[in-house]
Amino acid sequence: MISFKNILISALLLLFGFISRAQDDYASPTPRDYNKHPAKNAGFIELGGNAGLYSLNFDRIYYYKDKLKLSARVGFAPHFNGIYIEQEYVLENNFILFKNPHHLELGLGATLQRRYNERPGQFDNYFWENILFSVWRCGYRFQRQDDGFFFRAGLTPVVMSNDAEGFHSNYFQFWAGVSFGMSF
Repeated sequence: MISFKNILISALLLLFGFISRAQDDYASPTPRDYNKHPAKNAGFIELGGNAGLYSLNFDRIYYYKDKLKLSARVGFAPHFNGIYIEQEYVLENNFILFKNPHHLELGLGATLQRRYNERPGQFDNYFWENILFSVWRCGYRFQRQDDGFFFRAGLTPVVMSNDAEGFHSNYFQFWAGVSFGMSF
């Protein structure tokens, strides 16, 4: 038969186990060591730059050393043309040089613009057109090793491919862009 003494000892041992576990701090995890795990992602808005007026972007550093980093970027920019939503898609690969937080950024990318265009001299002259731009980058990048503010500014010269009016062999222009966002 179970005695009162056995129940009391079992309850005290169980209570002691709960009390000892209650001293652990589960609410706050250990802080992140940014020297071992730096902020490699950035979400930002670029004004000007690769997509023309603006773009929404995500950047990921996939190779991280003290003085050299490599990053890949994807971006999207919707443009409204009447009832049509024209799109621009940005892909870019960058070399990020020098130590934190001030960097020189050199890169090469491509922008695909999908727009509703007019083909001169045709009966059914409106159509969707894909135009490809080659974009280069040379600029300044501010990104700390820890989470926080992200900024970059640079020259982004553009070379355009064929469009509805044919190939523009001399279509080269300087363009510039400024980006603001957060790294994490």
